[in-house]
Amino acid sequence: MYNNKRLALSILYIVLGLTFTALSFAGVSDSPYLSGMGGGLTVVGALQLIRNLRYRKDSAYREKIDTERKDERNSFLRMKAWAWTGYIIVLVEGVGVIAAALLRQELVMQVLSYSVCLILCVYWITWLILSRKY
Repeated sequence: MYNNKRLALSILYIVLGLTFTALSFAGVSDSPYLSGMGGGLTVVGALQLIRNLRYRKDSAYREKIDTERKDERNSFLRMKAWAWTGYIIVLVEGVGVIAAALLRQELVMQVLSYSVCLILCVYWITWLILSRKY
């Protein structure tokens, strides 16, 4: 599961995160989001790097991770969780569209409507692809 590509990607996250943070502190960008994203990327990269190195050195941890990754129950739970997440997001955004319309918040209503439309279009396209595959 953990190979050299994952190791390189972890290092890339760290370098990119440190670069974003340095650019933010150097004043190249006055956006607070750049430093936040840089910090986040650095932490994620460091955690993934530690996880990758542990996987390479600890055989018990490697066996545990491989078992979890190949377990059919975990795969089923991941699929169900994504399905529920999709339903909940579409419903919450739909309610948000109605609430924004009642509050006369045109921009919020438009963004939420586009988001629901995008999610439903992606769902339809993936359904078409999967219906041909299975």
